[in-house]
Amino acid sequence: MLPLYRFLISQVMPYDLNPCLRTVFINFLKITGSILLFFLTGTLTFAQPVNIRPKIGLALSGGGAKGMAHVGVLKVMEEAGLRPDYISGVSMGSIIGGMYAIGYSADSIHKILNSMNWDLSFTSIIPENKVIFPEKEHYNNSIISLPISSKRVKLPSGLINGQQIENMLSYYAWPAAGINDFSKLPIPFMCLAADLLTGSLVELHSGYLPDAIRASSAVPTIFTPIRIDSALLIDGGILRNYAAKEVRDMGADIVIGSYTGHQAYSEDQLQSVPGIVRQIAFIRSFEDFQGQKKLTDILIEPDLTGYPRTVFSNVDSIVESGYKAALPYKNYFKRLADSLYNIEPLQPIEKILERHALCIDKIEITGNKIYSDYQILGVLDISPGEEIDKNFITDKIDLLYGKTWFEKVKYRIMSRNDSLILSIECLEESNSMLYGGIYYDRYIRTGLVFRMTFKDLITSKSLLDFDTFIGQYYRLRLSLLKFIDRNQKFGISTVLYADNTHLPMLNFRNETGSIYDRTFYSRFSISKYLGLNHLMNASVIVENNTFVPEFVSRNHLKKLTYNFLTARYDYQVNTLDKKNFPDRGTLSYISAGISKLLSGVIRTDYAKDTYRKADPGEFSFGRSYSFTGGVRSYFSVSKDLTISLKANLLYTIDADSTTSLYNTYYLGGVDVPAGKSIPLAGFHSNEIAVDKCAGIGADFDLEVMKNVHLTLMTDFFAANEIHDNEKFSLLAGYGLEAAYISMIGPVRIGFMHGLSSNERYYNAVKGYISIGYKF
Repeated sequence: MLPLYRFLISQVMPYDLNPCLRTVFINFLKITGSILLFFLTGTLTFAQPVNIRPKIGLALSGGGAKGMAHVGVLKVMEEAGLRPDYISGVSMGSIIGGMYAIGYSADSIHKILNSMNWDLSFTSIIPENKVIFPEKEHYNNSIISLPISSKRVKLPSGLINGQQIENMLSYYAWPAAGINDFSKLPIPFMCLAADLLTGSLVELHSGYLPDAIRASSAVPTIFTPIRIDSALLIDGGILRNYAAKEVRDMGADIVIGSYTGHQAYSEDQLQSVPGIVRQIAFIRSFEDFQGQKKLTDILIEPDLTGYPRTVFSNVDSIVESGYKAALPYKNYFKRLADSLYNIEPLQPIEKILERHALCIDKIEITGNKIYSDYQILGVLDISPGEEIDKNFITDKIDLLYGKTWFEKVKYRIMSRNDSLILSIECLEESNSMLYGGIYYDRYIRTGLVFRMTFKDLITSKSLLDFDTFIGQYYRLRLSLLKFIDRNQKFGISTVLYADNTHLPMLNFRNETGSIYDRTFYSRFSISKYLGLNHLMNASVIVENNTFVPEFVSRNHLKKLTYNFLTARYDYQVNTLDKKNFPDRGTLSYISAGISKLLSGVIRTDYAKDTYRKADPGEFSFGRSYSFTGGVRSYFSVSKDLTISLKANLLYTIDADSTTSLYNTYYLGGVDVPAGKSIPLAGFHSNEIAVDKCAGIGADFDLEVMKNVHLTLMTDFFAANEIHDNEKFSLLAGYGLEAAYISMIGPVRIGFMHGLSSNERYYNAVKGYISIGYKF
């Protein structure tokens, strides 16, 4: 129940009263209320001493992206020297209000809003550079991803679980870690949520601040609800989108409100299904708002016509709209601040933003059944008694989530019995997953892409993958990785791989034509994972290469087969933020290998001849050496333009001078269809067989609209072709590509032009198309 003087203030005092007179009037009503209370109860009790100033409450509504206008209102209040004593928030208002209550200034919040990747925040996807290396190739690279249980395949939820937005909230609310009572924040704060189970309004005054804000902003049909105690909470704006009553209950005498929520539609706006649905969804909270307005002394309603609730790219414009709406009240705010702070000077708030490192007394892990505490703590590498800061814990949580063990993993820091508890809450993925998609290009044609992955199936800390591209030019890979240390940085692996690759033009044994290269190998590796983005491998490979002419051979050749053994060292770096059209990051590798031919087989129409070192025939069984390296770095020079610089190097020394195909690499194309392919715009994929080359290039990618890209590609190479050991060929190419990131994967259409110092069998101008996620 409101104190009597507050009731009198809300019922009697004019809203446009001069601030100085208003203050006198408030104190007069407090005394009057006490006198009235005396006659009613027989006891004279002053509600408050006259020299205690009235308190300011700030109520911030929901409104999706429109709620960013609250920052402009806060800027005007700051310029006027007026600070709220209490803050209430709903949905987006809870995010802005919660951050302001911690101590962030309006300018700081504005910068944070501008720096956020909103597209990423409203997904459960993390940047690829935060995914562990073994998972990078497959992460976010399929149309479907279905968990496989022992009983059935389960369809995933279509709602966003909040992994990214919760990480963001925990990061910026770090200074308030351990403050469980929101009244003890630098500015007392509360927010509203709705209980999905009971349909009731829930006031959140305590707990873990990021959880409270996340619950208040859990928009139904977009975000999953969040459970706090026995309640299943969603966006409070469903029931009450503006909390004036609650901020008065906290102790506010004067309420300033910023409302960016739903406004009732006119009859003309109700001629469409979306308009009717939105009116129905928000009609209750809009009716409630009419009552809340009566509890508000100053209500600011920015004009946000034309700004969608779900588009967060207009930060500056929306904040400016809030500023313009509040600017007419600036002088009023100044006079109000002067009169209030003459009664009682404004005291500085506690600067908790200066808190950085916290000493954790205990670590608790919940929700894990498949993965043990020991495994999780091994990845986190945190021990009780250790000091951590927000960057450290954020990186560790990203590292844990990047293992792809979990649908969601979050942390809380809670105060309990004078101890700080780091709580890790996990929602586990199925340890068996099925992925699928389709892919087409003119080189490997149409096929289905499937992948099954099984974690901890063979042994603990193991990963079993089966990948396949089912089509004319198939690819199959079965791999088993076993980590051998607690932190999962060292591993041993074995891989079985097979493919059928088309080489459009190859000259060997004095004949030229298109050829099928059928490869099968088994590889054993010892691996060292350096963080998330670096991998070092030492491998032994037993490989079978069979070349099958597509043409009728004058020499009656049917197949040429090599069986050889290779020892190889690889070092790979992948810091790309996303797989397709990255904005930043580097993709690089170096590889050095020694190969020795074990046997060679020549099959003709009439015979099959096998050659070994004791009977070499036309083969040479000496060792061959290869060194390859490549780098491609991406730089965003503006919001929509990204430049990538690239370089490649290949050098081989091949003792098999007669038939050296087993250590040959292939230039051409804008993509990498096989393990020995090197991209070169202007030529067909795998068009030019080389044993030495060096090249540089630059690409310019312009995102002309969301998910639509226009790319200019350029390459220049010097190469030694295997049929011409006399001199190096000079090769150059450029191309223009249009691409769209669709539901089934990237759709790319392009044209390119190749230049060569040698005569070629194909036209210089070529077109290409590819659709879908590739193997």
